[in-house]
Amino acid sequence: MTLRLYDWAPSPFCLKVRAILDYKALPYERINALGKPLFDMWKRGATGKFPTLEIDGELVCDSTDIAYALEARAPEPRIVPRDGRERALCHALEDWADESLYFIGLYYQWREPEGRKMVPRAFGRSIVGRAAYRAFDARVARQLAGQGTARKSERHIRRDLERQLDAIEGLLEGRAFLLGDAPMLCDFALLGQVVYLARTPVGEREMETRPRTRAFMERMKALRARAETTGAAARV
Repeated sequence: MTLRLYDWAPSPFCLKVRAILDYKALPYERINALGKPLFDMWKRGATGKFPTLEIDGELVCDSTDIAYALEARAPEPRIVPRDGRERALCHALEDWADESLYFIGLYYQWREPEGRKMVPRAFGRSIVGRAAYRAFDARVARQLAGQGTARKSERHIRRDLERQLDAIEGLLEGRAFLLGDAPMLCDFALLGQVVYLARTPVGEREMETRPRTRAFMERMKALRARAETTGAAARV
């Protein structure tokens, strides 16, 4: 396969897809999607969302669709369980990470004062970068308001954060990954969100008191190191 990943490094969904590609030992070209590549994708019928993966000339959008497209073409090592119940649990946990944990991380990165200071640096000081930051800032504000997190008090959001992190600790009790001894799609989704959250000052402090979550992150990072020994590092 020829794989080209239209990517924005800080995105938890892009991180999720990069981790899957590395785990499956699939070499790929990584393209910063901000700027002209974004407009090129729009012209080709993509949604304008990151990540988008080009597989032998075909564009696949959305991290979950990308994961299933890769699973169909490169089924080993598996990231979708064979057993029906396990597959259903994997889907539910992936969706929880992508659609619930995500908004907690989004708030602590884009709205909480300590995290918010960090965001402009990710876009750079170019004209394109500054324009993209303003556009994304307005978009994130609308997302958080529509989803409901931004309508809560800071104390309420902090309780949500603590409950979610405690849930992760509970899910990982007595096991290396969410469903057992091997990482599945839900683990890659969780990785993207906890890494994104851990980059924020509040998230980093909260992670210090969650040893199972920290150990999980290290195990997932070790998968990339193993992939690099097989020659599957991305071509940038």
